[in-house]
Amino acid sequence: MAEFSTNQLPLNTMVHMVTIKLTPTNYLLWRRQFVPLLESQDLLGYLDGSFPVPSAQIRQGTESVPNPSYKKWHTQDRLILSFLYASLTKECMAEVVDCSYSRDAWLALEASFSHSSKTREI
Repeated sequence: MAEFSTNQLPLNTMVHMVTIKLTPTNYLLWRRQFVPLLESQDLLGYLDGSFPVPSAQIRQGTESVPNPSYKKWHTQDRLILSFLYASLTKECMAEVVDCSYSRDAWLALEASFSHSSKTREI
């Protein structure tokens, strides 16, 4: 799982680096700017599933206790989800309003817009 590092950009800086907001017709262009930025910050794993959700609880002896890895993961995922939301137009927000995790939102956006963008590109 990605850890916060001194090289990681603050969320408000990342938001300003994504200059094209997602519309129903520009998915491929939007994705082209979004993915390299997340890769550069070692955050793409939250969207592609390679950083899966850890268990919220772990066993410590005979007790179940909160998992510190879950807390870190959840906090980072909330930041990524906020970043995703900030890069969407109002029309596109409807596609992710019920998504609990950044990966869910990512997959919903891909399912909703990638086909129409590829068709337009051709």
